[in-house]
Amino acid sequence: MNCQNCKTITEGGYSLCETCELRFAGTLLRLARDVTPLHDSLDATLHPGGHSPTRIQTATPPTPIRLDVLDLIDMLDATARELWRCLDGIDALDWRKDKRNEDLKATLIACAGHPRLATFADAGFYMHVVDGIARKVDAALDPPEQRREIGTCELCETMLTAGAADQWVTCPVCGREQRAQTVKLRRLKTLCWDDSRRGSAAEIAKVFTDAGITVKRHTLTVWKSRGKLDVTPQGISYSSVYRLVISGGLDKELTVTA
Repeated sequence: MNCQNCKTITEGGYSLCETCELRFAGTLLRLARDVTPLHDSLDATLHPGGHSPTRIQTATPPTPIRLDVLDLIDMLDATARELWRCLDGIDALDWRKDKRNEDLKATLIACAGHPRLATFADAGFYMHVVDGIARKVDAALDPPEQRREIGTCELCETMLTAGAADQWVTCPVCGREQRAQTVKLRRLKTLCWDDSRRGSAAEIAKVFTDAGITVKRHTLTVWKSRGKLDVTPQGISYSSVYRLVISGGLDKELTVTA
């Protein structure tokens, strides 16, 4: 029997392979974590931006709530409760037979830990639906322009993305939770240990600054003009910048923040 999601061979009676089951459960748990920020984002005077929204002054009186977020919460709630009924063998559309009163967060957590998550017949379909909702939630909490790649997962090498205010990031494949700062520093280390990795002054300054080491583009340009950096037609090597940073002799031009 093949996995309904990735088509790899699975054990008999399983609709999802172990990897996809883990990913499905991780997505459900991530959505459970996002329930509170979603409700906070209903306030139309809050600037959308993840788990630490900031209140803004609008030019015109705003609508009382963000209707797009309300629709998203309703969609997530209906899907989660429908999934839970499927897992428990209750008619998914007959809500009258479901007497449970758990809130949305508890429902998502219960689904993630359900023993039939990988074995019920429509697991692949619901995984696809939940993944789609998760992408919409991410877009609502952290607009696409505010999320960017920060590095790869330490366990499975999947590229991770995070918003500017995110302190933690969860891998969508293996579910491993890691500090965003640690992921950025690991990426910086990888770039700096490989002499072939090169970029423009602006690109390198951005990567270093994202990792917590503030380097200005102008500083790199000055170092380049003084011949202190390894420069080729492909750009400046990350390793040469890193060596200058850790040398400690350029404090007047470089500010390092922990």
